[in-house]
Amino acid sequence: MTGPAVITIRVDDSEHRDLASRAERDKLSLSDYIRVRLGLQPQGSDSGAEVQADERGEALSAQLADHERRLGVLEEDHARRRAGAA
Repeated sequence: MTGPAVITIRVDDSEHRDLASRAERDKLSLSDYIRVRLGLQPQGSDSGAEVQADERGEALSAQLADHERRLGVLEEDHARRRAGAA
């Protein structure tokens, strides 16, 4: 490959809002948030400023993994409560 490739994914409006809000919460661009979630290194800002990928990427991956773990616990609790109420 001679240059960067672009991968396009389609999401509905609610999915886009959810992804964008998570990226904003983690202080990442939407592109970098998706890259980190896919296990790739963040590229940094669109202005061309480099991100120290090794240290920051690992820290972001750990932070996102922690957020995912916490979210999973909350979702399981919510599902149990809904099942108990039915």
